[in-house]
Amino acid sequence: MKSWLDYQNDVKVSDVQLAAREGYESVEHAKRYTTLGMATDQGKLSNINGLAILSDALGQPIPQTGTTTFRPPYTPISFSAIAGAARGEIFQPLRKTPLHAWHEANGAHWEPVGQWRRPYCYPKGEESHRDAVNREITQTRTRLGLLDASTLGKIIVKGPDAGRFLDMLYTNVMSSLKPGRCRYGLMCNENGFLMDDGVVARLDEETFLCHTTTGGAEGVHGHMEDWLQCEWWDWKVYTANVTEQYAQIAVVGPKARETLAKLTNADLGNDALPFMGWADLTLAGLPVRAYRISFSGELSYEIAVPASLGRALWDALLEAGAEHGVTPYGTEGLHVMRAEKGFIMIGDETDGTVIPQDLGLGWAISRKKADYLGKRAQERSHMTDPNRWKLVGLETLDGSVLPDGAYATAPGHNANGQRNTQGRVTSTYYSPTLGRGIAMGLVHNGPDRMGDMLDFPKVDGGIVKARIVDPVFYDKDGEKQNV
Repeated sequence: MKSWLDYQNDVKVSDVQLAAREGYESVEHAKRYTTLGMATDQGKLSNINGLAILSDALGQPIPQTGTTTFRPPYTPISFSAIAGAARGEIFQPLRKTPLHAWHEANGAHWEPVGQWRRPYCYPKGEESHRDAVNREITQTRTRLGLLDASTLGKIIVKGPDAGRFLDMLYTNVMSSLKPGRCRYGLMCNENGFLMDDGVVARLDEETFLCHTTTGGAEGVHGHMEDWLQCEWWDWKVYTANVTEQYAQIAVVGPKARETLAKLTNADLGNDALPFMGWADLTLAGLPVRAYRISFSGELSYEIAVPASLGRALWDALLEAGAEHGVTPYGTEGLHVMRAEKGFIMIGDETDGTVIPQDLGLGWAISRKKADYLGKRAQERSHMTDPNRWKLVGLETLDGSVLPDGAYATAPGHNANGQRNTQGRVTSTYYSPTLGRGIAMGLVHNGPDRMGDMLDFPKVDGGIVKARIVDPVFYDKDGEKQNV
């Protein structure tokens, strides 16, 4: 008759005896041959009896047969102890920047960005969120704004092979970057799809600092380590994620240089600190690193300081900028200003199926390098198809704001009876700078169709008409960021 040993995996006495006859004399082999003790109880109900049966079948004492490797939990625990660790506020770790307390005390409306909380905007009194965003953008464009950019990923890449390594990770060349200079880079996965972007700064001959998106820092660092440990294990490269070691504050607007000049004796002019350059200096008595980079299109400096000094620097900047009506701005203002400039956002303009060429970023792809991650994938026929959807600007005829994610319809229907589509909205905002709605989108043959009209159906059945335009809506020649 059947004699059951393991009640979860239905292992019988005869199964263990068969394992012995088949030559599975090792207790670990017998375990895997029969699945004895491999259920959720990890053998607590069956292993002792199973070992005794195997020993009897082999004609030897139990100690000689031995035991399987014990795995946690060795002592049983309740399911509630396992499940209870991720509930309510502790479901996911909450990450806060060094300036979080100031934002909270000054009425920030929070936006979750990965595990971080970032200020969306800072409404005053009865001010609506839209009005607050418009005020922050206008003040930043005309005078002075501050942004807490501490959440941006910061990864140190160091070693004799660091330049060689980054040349493989990014689509453009990083090894030729001079110390004291920065370069914007695109990072693709091995399938050729755009996965992250950011500014890389060369600190010295063997050291680079790679800025990543807020949500991408851990993933990019893991991506780096995966390739270093599994493929290029003999390359002399060391990486470290130092995102939380530094506070980073963007000082943005026409009055940015004037404000910083009040806090330092260092030369901040174009010759001393040109666009896409960086310098170590003392600001308000604090040791900082100033990057002359801009995600708004305005004159901008991103100031990095050790996290413990972040609040002191923020307070000093608020005091120095008071005469210019300094205005902290949040993530929505950041997004609107970058869209006005036609700058892409990972996760908005990308969705895991987009390559740099779709976004008009061919200029950031080196034609000199023999290889980089994703290069061969981007040479496949469907990647080089001229009929791919590509990035354009979209301008509604009535100045309204297009619905986010809306699809542009095309004549006819597909096999399922649904309307054919020829594009979709990737980013859409009201621009207080231009006084109307602006949008970016991926459209079939978009760059070759400037001026064409598209129909975007709304949920209520109406249609919004928009014209295909250049994705750069503001200061196309970059005069403001280069002053």
